[in-house]
Amino acid sequence: MSDRYHRAQRLTNLEPCTVTMEEKRSTRGGQARRDRLEQAAQDAVQQSGLRNLSFRTLADDIGIKSSSVHYHFPEKADLARALIQRYSRDFAQSVAVAEATAGRGSLRKKLTGFIGIFDAVAKDDRMCLCGMMAAEIDELNESNRTLLKAYFNDTERALTALFTAHREELASDLPPKTLAALLLAGLEGALLLDRATGGRERLRAQRTLALSWLASAR
Repeated sequence: MSDRYHRAQRLTNLEPCTVTMEEKRSTRGGQARRDRLEQAAQDAVQQSGLRNLSFRTLADDIGIKSSSVHYHFPEKADLARALIQRYSRDFAQSVAVAEATAGRGSLRKKLTGFIGIFDAVAKDDRMCLCGMMAAEIDELNESNRTLLKAYFNDTERALTALFTAHREELASDLPPKTLAALLLAGLEGALLLDRATGGRERLRAQRTLALSWLASAR
């Protein structure tokens, strides 16, 4: 038989390819670098916005070449997409933790935990990442605008479900969906104005307002 036939047979009979330890370390290293990039980019956007984000500055911040940033995120839109997805996921986890901490507790405890997420952002002199991007909506492509819209809609739905589940504790006649929209919009706006004025009065005012909706506050 021909040499070509024997080569084909040898290839056919090869055992499945296995991933070497070196390849595994390379994969883990690449993911670790991507995670560092996303965290550094998130910090920068929460402080200064997407418009001011520079790939070169981002690379310098974590000690890599700017070409390495482009390897993971060819365009700024790719990075923006990853950041919105990351922040949405982390925020949902923070909400779940806050609710789990409150357990079967009152609506007051759960609202306090939710507002505390925004309070933690303010303590670091930052904005909600999605709130910051909403202020720079013209910087986003259509796909990322859809992701941003989903973040706000999902958060409002979670709050609506919370108010609905504890409706007997509410003194307000407003529907749960309206209360959810008021709370989220108020907290996002409070972060913006408190950062501009260097205070925390508006976040405190939002907490007072939200708790005034409870029957126990009357």
